[in-house]
Amino acid sequence: MSKKLDIPNKKATRHLRAPIEIRIEITMGLQSFTTTSRNLALGGVSFETLQELKIGDHINSLLYVPVNKDIELLKIASEVVWTEDQGGSWMAGAKFVKFAPGDQKRLREWLLECVRAIKAGQPIVWGSS
Repeated sequence: MSKKLDIPNKKATRHLRAPIEIRIEITMGLQSFTTTSRNLALGGVSFETLQELKIGDHINSLLYVPVNKDIELLKIASEVVWTEDQGGSWMAGAKFVKFAPGDQKRLREWLLECVRAIKAGQPIVWGSS
């Protein structure tokens, strides 16, 4: 008789993740590029890129978060935790390591508003209060 083992999913996350697309700028050393997030959580972000990143790469993420009719820039030191070859581009996931002062709180509050809107079946309207 064989036993079934429950093996946790490697991509399991501890943070609520939302399918939010915002502009992000990634900087690694002297290289910098702009892309769009695919999923966003308090603990990290996933995005598509033409740059091949490697697990363990240290990057700086600049999130362009729409708040009211303005854009807040959140600066976060991050680390690449997964990559996936998309055949010509890459999907990557980065965990947030260190926030600029106050940015983690701002991100948490903004994400909660977005998640509430998604759960209520309402569109996320950038520029609303």
